[in-house]
Amino acid sequence: MNRIRSGSPIFPWRYGMFLTFLATIAPLALGLPWHQAVMAGFDIAAVAFMLSVTSLIRADAAAMRRKAAANDANRELMLLITAIVSLVVLVAVGVAVGEQGGHKGGTVALLLITLLVAWLFSNLVYAMHYAHIFYRAGPQGEDSGGLDFPDTQEPGYWDFLYFAFTLGMTFQTSDVSVTSSIMRRTALFQSLAAFLFNLGILAFTINVLGG
Repeated sequence: MNRIRSGSPIFPWRYGMFLTFLATIAPLALGLPWHQAVMAGFDIAAVAFMLSVTSLIRADAAAMRRKAAANDANRELMLLITAIVSLVVLVAVGVAVGEQGGHKGGTVALLLITLLVAWLFSNLVYAMHYAHIFYRAGPQGEDSGGLDFPDTQEPGYWDFLYFAFTLGMTFQTSDVSVTSSIMRRTALFQSLAAFLFNLGILAFTINVLGG
């Protein structure tokens, strides 16, 4: 397998599947306006990604440790790609929102579905990222940690989903303490992304109500 650095695949297969679906389906939908094609391609690719993750949710701490590196390989690259894709989707949504002549029911439905899928997808990606940072091996082989869940020594994916979605909705970490710099940095980036996304939601709502 080709590698960027020792021990890290270019990217996990789920991300590869997501990008392949997006690159394949969006051009096939080009009978639609370009922004609708982008949204449709993203929706299908992101739903496929989310369905592929369901098999991970039941994993215990030991399985999460074993798979942490493989499931989160080249995480900086993957988060960058996720941010770029999300930005393109928001641009497409913005173009659709700004269309003159009102919105047809199908367009509004596509917009709502895309916004929901984008929100679920981005928070899920961050939840996986937090989990894999937590369980990757430290200098002495111990868990890297970085999040302190009350009364939970070995958090599972549900705990990280709770943390990521709470942060995405409220911009705060609730009852979970952040105890490492890399987790704080990641939480900051997620909060910024969530803020921009919420601005897009607000713009869409104002446009629809005013149109």
